[in-house]
Amino acid sequence: MTMPEDIKAKISNNISFKLAVILILMILIQIPLTYVRGLIHEREQMQHQAQSEISNRWGGSQAVGPPLLTVYSNNLKVLNSNDKNTNTNKQLSHSIQAKSFNMDIEVDANKRYLGIYEAAVYISHVKMSGVIDLKQSNNNQDRHKLFIPIKEIRGLKTLTKININNTAIDSLPQKMTINNINGFEVELSLPIGITQLSYEIEYKLAGTGQINVLPLAREAQVSIKSNWPSPSFVGDYLPDSRDINKSGFKASWQVNNFIQEVGNNFQSNQTPYHNQSKLPSFGVKILIPANIYQVNERTVKYSFLIVLLTFAGFFLAELFFKLRLHPFQYLLIGVSLSVFYLLLLSISEYLKFQWAFLIASLSIIGLISSYCSVVLKHRKRGLYTGFLFTLLYGFIFILVKAEQTSLLMGSIGIWIFLALVMYLTRKIDWYAVSVDEKL
Repeated sequence: MTMPEDIKAKISNNISFKLAVILILMILIQIPLTYVRGLIHEREQMQHQAQSEISNRWGGSQAVGPPLLTVYSNNLKVLNSNDKNTNTNKQLSHSIQAKSFNMDIEVDANKRYLGIYEAAVYISHVKMSGVIDLKQSNNNQDRHKLFIPIKEIRGLKTLTKININNTAIDSLPQKMTINNINGFEVELSLPIGITQLSYEIEYKLAGTGQINVLPLAREAQVSIKSNWPSPSFVGDYLPDSRDINKSGFKASWQVNNFIQEVGNNFQSNQTPYHNQSKLPSFGVKILIPANIYQVNERTVKYSFLIVLLTFAGFFLAELFFKLRLHPFQYLLIGVSLSVFYLLLLSISEYLKFQWAFLIASLSIIGLISSYCSVVLKHRKRGLYTGFLFTLLYGFIFILVKAEQTSLLMGSIGIWIFLALVMYLTRKIDWYAVSVDEKL
């Protein structure tokens, strides 16, 4: 053996050199994994675009509320031919909020698809009733309208009923925005001397993803029920009671003496505070369970752990089975681990995540175990490798699914693996050991 060849052999058989090469390979494997992460984000953006398009066609997230009695007063006087002042226009002076407000919303939710992407849409049947006190509006010359807040008025499917004091209102509704709150108004003709107004309103409203309630009343009781089994309660108040099961959910809220000053002071000038997005509200978000891209992203977060455990396992196999694996073989195994995430992403867009994970993991386990049957020079070693990878991917699946306890379980798992490695290598003389072809 010539001098350069002798130096080359010593370097290649040096254990520290081998560890350094493995570390470099682990870093290189992060390149395709970074590509997979970028692909997940790209597909997730495409899903958001598809959901936005479905929302634009169907109706966006909705916000509804109790009716407000809008009062229009005389605001402009001109001199007529008889030298008398004449009122020529009426302007919104203020709005009166409901004294009591009861709302029942029944949400019929389902999925709509654009290509392979899905969005949660619904048709809500809204029923409301209550009382509005008219003592604040005793001017017979005032003009009264009933304003019904609806965020996305284009989602209004049918206006089933508007009853005022047990009398049906047939006035044509007109789209209206008061203090940046969207909705529609109907003309009222109130008898002289009336002191309170009772109302019953029903309509069907289409929306996407979320429905909120603006409780602009002194006493508000709201109930929402749906066939959707995975709600998320949002807003400023959690429900007082809720019942969630496989067939759907039901929740109720009770809010008293709530935001009276805002409801009583809707003026014609639009102050910054009077904005629908800034008003306190509560409601329900119709969630699609286990967003596949979020789950894929969580899975990729454990990729470095899988690569580390895999390379550590093969390095220990070199020591204990007295083998010598080439860095290219490490690289092939590392790339196959990256392919797992690509398979998982592509399959999970068509199948449920658990089935996609099973198919992708079995594909990679079969590939690596058959390869190791030859590389490790024994068929049983390939079977053992497949068994160990089955345990590894099973552990990762549990971590991904156990969102709340994943950190605890992951920490315990790493500790167990570290303890196992320390136990197996406790008697190795690392200064004396070398990776020799004769071993």
